[in-house]
Amino acid sequence: MNKKVSFLLGLLLLVNVVVNAQTVSSFFEKYAENEQFRFVSISKGMINLASLFGKEDAGNELMLSHLDEMKVLTLHASRKSNSAKAFFVDIESLLDTKPAFVGLMEAREKGVYTKVLNRQNKNNKTDIVIVSKSDTVQHVIWLSGKIATEELQRMIKK
Repeated sequence: MNKKVSFLLGLLLLVNVVVNAQTVSSFFEKYAENEQFRFVSISKGMINLASLFGKEDAGNELMLSHLDEMKVLTLHASRKSNSAKAFFVDIESLLDTKPAFVGLMEAREKGVYTKVLNRQNKNNKTDIVIVSKSDTVQHVIWLSGKIATEELQRMIKK
């Protein structure tokens, strides 16, 4: 009887973890239809098209060619508002999912806090998340693709 109960509890716990695990994509889907947020999704084709018209920089062009998608969520609300607080709880939950995100950079300037994080998935895809908070506007940007760590470091140094 104890083995069955333990097995059942373990199974329920596993199901709960799987159901509550949040992917970056599902995070953006959750807020994409919310009218409080501005949502932008840019496909690989549009990224490649935009790179044709940009200032020529071999390093940036190489990184852009490796991006598969880019998504942006913007919330025009006070950082202290309930909607912003709930949004940031969700962001922290997302950043803690496995494999966990690693901080690359933090900056604070004139009331704006920005953090850049990344993680590498099993299939060598890189997720880059940029979180920016100010008193009135909150942003989350997600870049996804096969981007080498060296490319990220070059991009951040510029």
